[in-house]
Amino acid sequence: MKASRIWISGLVIYRNRITYVQNKIQIVIIVDENIEEAGIRVLTEGELISAVVDKHRRFLEENKKEFEELDSKLSQAEEDAKNAKNSRIQMEERKEVLKEKRQLFYYQAETFLEKEAFPKLDHVTGSKLKEELKKLKSQITSEEEQKLKDSFMENLREVVQAAGLEENILLQTEARMEEARNSNLELKEIVQSEKQLTEDNENKNKEISKSKSQHKWLSARVKNHQEALKYWEKLKA
Repeated sequence: MKASRIWISGLVIYRNRITYVQNKIQIVIIVDENIEEAGIRVLTEGELISAVVDKHRRFLEENKKEFEELDSKLSQAEEDAKNAKNSRIQMEERKEVLKEKRQLFYYQAETFLEKEAFPKLDHVTGSKLKEELKKLKSQITSEEEQKLKDSFMENLREVVQAAGLEENILLQTEARMEEARNSNLELKEIVQSEKQLTEDNENKNKEISKSKSQHKWLSARVKNHQEALKYWEKLKA
C-alpha cells in the first residue's frame, strides 16, 4: 500500500511512520502494520487536518481574547499617562501663578506700609520691620512663613500702637499677608500632588512598557494562527 504523508507544523506523518523534532532532535516513530489489530485506529489525513484546524482555531480564539483585553488595558493606561502629563503642565502653570500672586500681595503690603507707616517711624524701627518683611518675601516654607508673619504682625502692632497710628494699618497689612500665605499653602499642596503624580506616572510607564511587549507578542501569535488556520482550512476543503 502506498504511504500517505502529511506536514503539520514540522511534523511528518506517514501511514506507518511519524517523524517530528523535539529539542532539535529528530524522532521517528514506526507504527506497526498490525496496529489496528491491537485496537488502535490510525487517523486518516482528513481527521488529522481537522484536528490541526481545531487546534489553530482554539488557540486563535484564546489569543484574540487575551489580545483584546490587553489592548483595552493598554489604551486606558496610555490615556491615563496622557492625562497625567496634562495635569503636570497645569500644575506648573498654576505654580507660576501662585508665586507671582504671593509676591504681588507682599508688594501691596510693603507699598501700603511705605506710605502709611514707615515714614512715621524712626529709622531703626522702620529698618527692622523692612528687614523682617524682606525675609517674608523670600522663598520659604509655609510653616516658616507663618512664624515670620506672626512675629512681624506682633512687632508691627506694638509699633503702631506706640506711635498712635490707625488700627486700619494692621488690618490692611494682615489681609494682604494672609493672602500671600494662602498662595504659599496652595503651592505646597501642588508640589506634594506633583510628587505623587510623578511616582504614579513612573509606575504606569513601567506597566505600559511591559504591556507593549506582551501586546506585540500576542499580535504576532494571532497573526500566525490566522495564517495557519487559513492554510489548513484550504487543505481541508
